[in-house]
Amino acid sequence: MGDTGLVRHVPGTGKRKAFWIAVSAGLLAVALPIVFSIYWAWKLNLGNQIDFTASVAKEVLRKSSEGIEQMERITATLARAGMSDPCSLESLRLMGTLKLQSDQIQAVGYVQDNVLQCTAFGRHNIYLGEPTFVTPLGSKVWSAHELPTLPGSSFLILAPRARGYVVIILPKTFLDVFTDDAHMSLGLYSLSAQRVIVSRGKWEPQWLERLGNAQQVQFVDKDNFVVIRRSGKFEFASYVAVPVVKVDEGLYRMAAILVPVGVLAGTLLALAVLHLARQQLSLTGALKVALKRKEFVLHYQPIVDLQTGQWVGAEALIRWLRPTGEMVPPDVFIKAAEETGMIRDITAQVIAMVGHDAPHFFARHPDFHIAINLSTADLESHATVEKLARLRQQIGARPGNLMVEATERGLMKADIVQRILSEIRSLDIYVAIDDFGTGYSSLSYLEKFDLDYLKIDKSFVDTMGQDSASSQVAPHIIEMAKSLNLTMIAEGVETPAQAQYLRERGVQLAQGWLFAKPMPFAQLLEGLAASHRA
Repeated sequence: MGDTGLVRHVPGTGKRKAFWIAVSAGLLAVALPIVFSIYWAWKLNLGNQIDFTASVAKEVLRKSSEGIEQMERITATLARAGMSDPCSLESLRLMGTLKLQSDQIQAVGYVQDNVLQCTAFGRHNIYLGEPTFVTPLGSKVWSAHELPTLPGSSFLILAPRARGYVVIILPKTFLDVFTDDAHMSLGLYSLSAQRVIVSRGKWEPQWLERLGNAQQVQFVDKDNFVVIRRSGKFEFASYVAVPVVKVDEGLYRMAAILVPVGVLAGTLLALAVLHLARQQLSLTGALKVALKRKEFVLHYQPIVDLQTGQWVGAEALIRWLRPTGEMVPPDVFIKAAEETGMIRDITAQVIAMVGHDAPHFFARHPDFHIAINLSTADLESHATVEKLARLRQQIGARPGNLMVEATERGLMKADIVQRILSEIRSLDIYVAIDDFGTGYSSLSYLEKFDLDYLKIDKSFVDTMGQDSASSQVAPHIIEMAKSLNLTMIAEGVETPAQAQYLRERGVQLAQGWLFAKPMPFAQLLEGLAASHRA
């Protein structure tokens, strides 16, 4: 009878597929670090630009706030002084003293009927004209106003509320921050008057619509990257705009540093991938040779009765012994064998070796069993049933003398596997689920299959009696096995405390280094005899 549900193997197909997978992985290994370095350069540059632009906006707010606070303090002091003549010599001296105490104010004066009557420098009688705007609180602002006494310089004149006293400020004072980038636009905007107070460079009125009620916003508008920051104390906001082309220049500079690093990392990663692929391909070739030369051997790990301590079974474990004497670990070659489709050939050799080791074994040990591990591919092929049937007849196995172990992963194709397992059990060969709890099995899922044994994985045995979340898994597995009437085998038992824990909770069988390590068949026979004598 032929295999069911399997694709016929075409010689060389697996090797070509592995080659192209390796090539694709190598190209991906090169591309990913480069793409990541470009993305990281973009992210770092954008983050740096946001931080820098926001810090400029914050600095404009800081200087403006200090200037407004100094203005309030000066004009309030002059108002409290109650001078009958605001331009008297005494008043002018007080103006000069207060100006010296400020680093933001260039001059202090008095305005009446839009005429600058005097400053600390003396009487002037300079007509200022109508204010540029008046805030809702009554403060007057003359922006970019040139004084006859100081031709060529434009001043910002601020008159808070209706006190009459004013401060005169050079607009650049508020904008004199730690950068002199000529491409950067910045300014101060009155939120209450909805007017620009001072500015340098470009300003677009629609920018303010983005602020809303937020403390700060950053966005790209046409050709500019813009940050607007609201003052937490006064009714104004600062803005900073940088041409997008300048932001991109920063990206290019950063990419010039990071992309070569990405290329180097990608090259090294690609070499590593190709090296691993070459190793995998060489391992595949070595596996084919090993199968042909029959380099595989079996070791048997005893399974003991936890109540009596007697050996009642053994698990047949495959080992790869190279001609050099090197022992290749199963976790290395089993995975490669599964990926290349050679795992069924290995299982076939395991079955053959059991037949060679135990031709008359069960006649002398009728209550003993030998367990054979089946892969996912084995559980999906009727040829596995045929091989086991021939083995049973060859060694004269009675009901329960042979057992197969299937992992949770091997049970995923439930319909196919259920049919194969039923045929195996019809041969009076028992079935165990191996590594239980490490996959996705549940009580309802297990009820679909004809099972006899449940093996508790070593990872859960290790946590028994400990104060950890995983330590609660083993008791649940034990109760599940009891509800399904399955005989339990605990794997990886290494301490007497673990054995006692299992024994007290009704686990019948166990295997692990506490009892015996895997051994050749001849040594198993010797140990079995000693076990029964004890």
